[in-house]
Amino acid sequence: MNAGRVLATSTSYNVVSEVTRDTVMRTRNMLELFELGRIVGTERRNGSTEMLGAVVRACSDEQEHLAGALALAGGVFVATQNKQAQRVCNDLVRRQNGSGGSSMLRVWTELAPFMKLPNINAVVAEAERMCDVSVLGKLASYVNKQSVDRVACAVHAAAVDVLLRMEMGVSSLEDAHSVVHAAASVAQHLVDGTDRGLDRVWTLVADTLACTHWASVCTSTDFVQTVDVGRAGTEDYRRACTALVSYAQRQSNERTDAMVHSVFALQPCLRFLPRSSVRVGRGREGAVLFYMDLLEHVTGQLTARTVNALVMPMAARYVERVVDRDWFESAHALVLSVLDAGHAEVAPWYARVVLALYPQSINMDLLGISFTAAVRALAHNGSSGLARNCVDLLIARIDEYAGNGVERGERRRELLCVLASQVASVPLELLSFVMTSIDERVDAEPLWATRRNVVSHVQDTVLESAELARRPALASWVWRMRARVDARL
Repeated sequence: MNAGRVLATSTSYNVVSEVTRDTVMRTRNMLELFELGRIVGTERRNGSTEMLGAVVRACSDEQEHLAGALALAGGVFVATQNKQAQRVCNDLVRRQNGSGGSSMLRVWTELAPFMKLPNINAVVAEAERMCDVSVLGKLASYVNKQSVDRVACAVHAAAVDVLLRMEMGVSSLEDAHSVVHAAASVAQHLVDGTDRGLDRVWTLVADTLACTHWASVCTSTDFVQTVDVGRAGTEDYRRACTALVSYAQRQSNERTDAMVHSVFALQPCLRFLPRSSVRVGRGREGAVLFYMDLLEHVTGQLTARTVNALVMPMAARYVERVVDRDWFESAHALVLSVLDAGHAEVAPWYARVVLALYPQSINMDLLGISFTAAVRALAHNGSSGLARNCVDLLIARIDEYAGNGVERGERRRELLCVLASQVASVPLELLSFVMTSIDERVDAEPLWATRRNVVSHVQDTVLESAELARRPALASWVWRMRARVDARL
């Protein structure tokens, strides 16, 4: 008869006590003892409590093998919620003080919901010493705000280790996902927190996700065969990102700006890459991609100095690199968020960039969105002169496609539609100039279909986007232009 059956069925107090002591002394795997305790507790739960008490008291009397006694008593307590077992566990936890080896750490995670905070902190220290990220992730939910910083530091160190080993080709996707799971647990402290002390936790969690972001964007066949999560990442990754964005948006602009400076200090590649043409490993590129996606949500809280010195150089590196499509799209999304936040100083540069990218790298829709965002930012900033320069660049690009030919006609039509969209975006003092420029080119357009298409696009723009102050003048102008176009059928 094995020990488990004796402990679960014997009616002899002395036999149960002796078998308990012998089992604790001989068994080295703490998880096995914990599972044995749960089985015994389950079997004895509805019977006499005397034999269950014999098991618990034998564990309490143990002096040498404290880890084993705690594992067995802990299993009994988890299965039965027995008050005596709970008191014994608390006493053994105090005497054990978090040690016991790797298998015992797994037992600690099972007992964490019932442990007192000082004992949890002792287990955190042991898990940190043994670099056990999975245990740290499970314990993160039970530590207080003072201890979560320590857990975040340990998880971040593990993430940096994963990144360095990945660049040497010895890290695995499972390692990265284990770190992300731990980071997601730490990030839950940010969901409702506003304490300034959590700003450092925010920074560490953000950089942890950045260091492991290659696991979401990696295109290696080996990784795709393991898991295919795409840009959206795993559930843990999405949960942690949501907590990061929510926390940053609840803080003052000054605090968010300071946190962004902190992440740039943690990741030197964010400063190095914009000034270098060297292609680095996918791990570092993945970190930059993560930060571009994250910063897109907080640009409205950043100072112009931070945007120009840190954010825009990073975006500028990728805004013209079409070969890296994920990075290309994220860079453009980041610049658009910068423009939407009112940082009009980048608008003239961006208008030139998107015009140069058309039509080889971007289509009419993306050109229209990007160019209109640049002009609108300048209009809101009162920079009529710079807005006029941008419109002049677009008009010059339209005139480059003058002449006959199907492709030229199609490009001319698309660019005229982009120009037509500006009637709702340019400063009011430039409206008549834009209307006149459109009139001249529509009247000179040899293709009736193009003329008709541009007029329809202008009409849609006026109805959907133009502010009320512009609509009377624009409505009569569109009516006259449509009459001229229809008269030339």
